Amino acid sequence: MGYPDKGTHLNYFVPVVALATTDVGVMHSIDIGATGADHGELLCVRPCSVVQCGFSLTEEAASGTSAAPTVLFKKRPTYASATGESTVSTVTVASGAAVGSTTYENCTPVKFAVGDTMEVSHTIGTGTPTGIGVYYFICVDDEEVPANNTEMAAG
Repeated sequence: MGYPDKGTHLNYFVPVVALATTDVGVMHSIDIGATGADHGELLCVRPCSVVQCGFSLTEEAASGTSAAPTVLFKKRPTYASATGESTVSTVTVASGAAVGSTTYENCTPVKFAVGDTMEVSHTIGTGTPTGIGVYYFICVDDEEVPANNTEMAAG
């Protein structure tokens, strides 16, 4: 009996850093107390399903909110295009969460084919929110093969 391979997004996705850019936002910590922003996209390079998304506070605790900030994970069928995008998960980081804590959401599995991207962004809460950390998402193998994926061709 075999078990599906499972791992973090780093096993299945690579960050997309546009040519001639000096901002690699998709690889930076996220300041959820700052103005809401898009933090970039990661390209799927191995077919998978995303089953959990999360945010870990690493540099600053979450506090001071009357409406908590959220970290959004969105699937995009085409890089840099919101056309056809769908929300995979919205992780709400509550006030009072300490550095070293993680907030996560188990989500209904969302399939990603090679060539799809995961866009990561956040919305700021209300009040005077704080919190700095890193995102992650957990993936499991998809049984698809390259021949079934229209985005792939043998070279």
